[in-house]
Amino acid sequence: MKRTIVLNLTVGILFLCSCELDNYATPDIVLEGKVIDVSTGEAIQTRQPDGIKIRLIDEGIISPVPYDFWAQSDGTFRNTKIFAAKYKVSALQGPFEESSVTEVSLDLTKNQTITIKAEPFVRLTNVNITKSGNGIKATYKISPTTSPKKIQRSMLICYTSPILHENTNGKLSSATNILSGMTNGDIAAREFVDEIKNLQAGETYYARVAVLAANSLNRYNYSAIIKIIL
Repeated sequence: MKRTIVLNLTVGILFLCSCELDNYATPDIVLEGKVIDVSTGEAIQTRQPDGIKIRLIDEGIISPVPYDFWAQSDGTFRNTKIFAAKYKVSALQGPFEESSVTEVSLDLTKNQTITIKAEPFVRLTNVNITKSGNGIKATYKISPTTSPKKIQRSMLICYTSPILHENTNGKLSSATNILSGMTNGDIAAREFVDEIKNLQAGETYYARVAVLAANSLNRYNYSAIIKIIL
């Protein structure tokens, strides 16, 4: 009986101590923003998940562990569970030259909105994606950037969900434009016309253009996702 009373008292004391030790502020600061093209100011489109990683490094800690989370497919990001601290914020593993990324220093004591600039591997311009009969048609141009990455291929892709990227299971694609044998000048001078035909009437599709420049992670540059109702 005495042993039981002593054990209960010991557990109670430990419980109270643990409550006191764990009495830290909860992470409730919101950090949001977008990753943009350093030249045009437009959001860098990507895949989601595994498209652009946002990394926070706590400057107040020796040998800090990076805090990473993913951006959305339109290049925007939002995290509502961050501790107040001084951080360096950067973007990596996206369809851009990591050496071009502008690191942002933050004293994060309140909710903040930021932009992170980077040089994309390629730029898609004059993009027009429309319904065409029983299919979807895209016209666009590809503008090389200062990136040395060789442009490999492009195509129009679509799916019945807005979760749309090169590895989406069940996605549909136009014929692939093989660009590896073309010069950047020839690519820039060409207007591309891609089409996906014989789609289901009455169905809603999501479509975008995808362009690959050779890179170790096979990250594509994309146009914005467009909703098409056939």
